[in-house]
Amino acid sequence: MTRDVICDSGVLISLTSACLDNLLYFFSENYKVRFIVPPSVEYEAVDKPMQSDLRKHLFSAIRIKNAINDGVVTVVDAKVENEARKIMTSANSMFYMKGKPLHLLHYGESEMLALARELGVDNILIDERTSRMLIEAPFRLKEHMENEFQINIMVNKNSFKEMASRISSLKTIRSSELVMLAYENGYFKSFEALQSQALAAALYKMKFSGCSISFDEINSYLSMVK
Repeated sequence: MTRDVICDSGVLISLTSACLDNLLYFFSENYKVRFIVPPSVEYEAVDKPMQSDLRKHLFSAIRIKNAINDGVVTVVDAKVENEARKIMTSANSMFYMKGKPLHLLHYGESEMLALARELGVDNILIDERTSRMLIEAPFRLKEHMENEFQINIMVNKNSFKEMASRISSLKTIRSSELVMLAYENGYFKSFEALQSQALAAALYKMKFSGCSISFDEINSYLSMVK
């Protein structure tokens, strides 16, 4: 049975930048996981770097393109533009600060969520904290923004209910959690005596690549596997 996971461009860029894209192959080959992206993610992570002077992410783009060619990452164009725009409109009118709506989602993220809804996929591989909190705990996101900006955030109840009806069933997975799961399933065995050091290095690399995992979380996990 194939297990589907919708992927954000940021996670794919982080994994390939860290030379950890073999994790995708590991789960695809051993556990029949299919990593799915919408066209906007392919454009952001592959086409845009390869067609411009964005050399910073060019090697990542080539590696992601290779994974697409190998069938490990699948691009699905389900024509979800209308749904994506509805999600983006709802998300970006949920919270207001000083009478102005807060912009929370870009189109690419909205298309990813719309594709998950269209395909009936519950698992989202994403590192970006705002998007994750919007899915997992929107009121915690409100509290976080209030603490950050030191101002009350108002809630548009209609937009909140509209958003909840579309994404409440989704579950998010961070790249760090993918690394941990890979460790638990033997991915790091080839490092032999250096397995725990390799795991630590991979987790720190994910953190410094943009994954919202704290040092305490890393240390707590490492203490359990030593």
